[in-house]
Amino acid sequence: MSIRLRLLLSYLAMILVPILFVVLSGLLVALLFRGDIKELRNIYLPPEHHHHISEKNQLYIDLHKETMKNSGKFLDQTYLKKINSQLNKTGGNSLVVRKGDKIIYLPAKLKGLDVEELPPFGLFGEVDPVEQIDHQVISIKKLDFFYPDGSQGSLFFVTDASSFAKFVRSSFPILFIVLIVILIVTNGLLTYYVSRSIIRPIRALQKAAKHMKEGDLTLPIPVTSKDEIGQLAQGFEEMRVRLKESIEKQVAYEENRKELIANISHDLKTPITTIKGYVEGIRDGVANSPEKIDRYIQTIHSKSIDLDHMIDELFLYSKLDLQRLPFHFETIHFDHYLQDFVEELRFDLEEMKVEINLNIDKNGDYLIIGDREHLKRVITNIVDNSLKYIDKPNKELSFHLSTVDSFVLFKMNDNGPGISEENIPMIFDRFYRADMARGTEKGGSGLGLSIAKRIIEEHHGSIWAESQQGKGTTILFTLKKAGEEK
Repeated sequence: MSIRLRLLLSYLAMILVPILFVVLSGLLVALLFRGDIKELRNIYLPPEHHHHISEKNQLYIDLHKETMKNSGKFLDQTYLKKINSQLNKTGGNSLVVRKGDKIIYLPAKLKGLDVEELPPFGLFGEVDPVEQIDHQVISIKKLDFFYPDGSQGSLFFVTDASSFAKFVRSSFPILFIVLIVILIVTNGLLTYYVSRSIIRPIRALQKAAKHMKEGDLTLPIPVTSKDEIGQLAQGFEEMRVRLKESIEKQVAYEENRKELIANISHDLKTPITTIKGYVEGIRDGVANSPEKIDRYIQTIHSKSIDLDHMIDELFLYSKLDLQRLPFHFETIHFDHYLQDFVEELRFDLEEMKVEINLNIDKNGDYLIIGDREHLKRVITNIVDNSLKYIDKPNKELSFHLSTVDSFVLFKMNDNGPGISEENIPMIFDRFYRADMARGTEKGGSGLGLSIAKRIIEEHHGSIWAESQQGKGTTILFTLKKAGEEK
């Protein structure tokens, strides 16, 4: 339940509860005044809802009929005393009879009643006025008729209302105090309930915010409702989780940075140490023949090239890591692009006698949006990595291109020694080498496949490896078709 609805219901209850008690109080007062529930029903319900007529009302009806059939009987004092006696039994009522401007029958207990204090002859006789006559509070019900001689006559049914007045005087303060107490209790309970449902979650949020301020992000924020406070708590919890993840990523990034520096230092130191050693050998005269000097210089040149290549790879990886490497995307028919790459690769590897196969599924849509130079870098790194580890005299590389749903699927399989299952997920990590020795006898920077992964991810694709030891390795990556990625 939302806070807005909760407050609305609380305000409605504060309004309706007093109204309900006022109505109940009014009904109780009317009940005391009228005598019983049946009488109340006859007064406030329309005639079609009257299923039972009280004895008093039946007597009123009989008298009304009698006034129309035989109005002369209401001059008989004996008959009037009889009716008065019946009225006294039915509800403590008394009968007063008026003819013209004179009272012809008046009970002893109403002896102070004056004819001028009675309602005049007319059609409003159903009204029950409450009047004070001779220090006595009475209620009068009137029935008008005509005597046989044509003179006006009225029957007055007088009810003593002094008990009602006494009740009002004595009980009204009590009822008023009870009503005030009920209002206070109702408002207090509703206010407590509403404030409790709001203040408790806010205190929990305050406690969690204090922990977050102190750097403790391990305390979960409970979400106990679905209202506005619950939504706020949910937002705080999501913020806490994201802050915790962000800090954990920052810590992991710092550790990776330290590891990166250590790896760079190791990989750069090895060729530099080699170059330094050969230079010292030439300077100290260890290379004492032209052939030996030429071999030393050739080694220095080779290590310098490796060092330059490693620095280029590190620079490229750093730009990718910082997302500062520019990409020039364009529409490419990847099947034609791969055919051109393979033809160029065959020419470059002609002296190494590498068997290269290309298989492209027909009737496929190979139109993609990509960066030509960076995709060439990806495939080149994959090829170089495979050639580096193939330990057979007859090296084979097999390229395969197909489509899967909205993606273009590239595969390249070699006939190398393969990779153990536990090492497959790590080959795309930076500075990872399959020999696990951290040596550089195989050459390379250990960043080739890591760079390939970053470039493919920038193309919104995926790259992975499948391998079995002794059966070669397959590198696969997917690229979205041009129709799926603008």
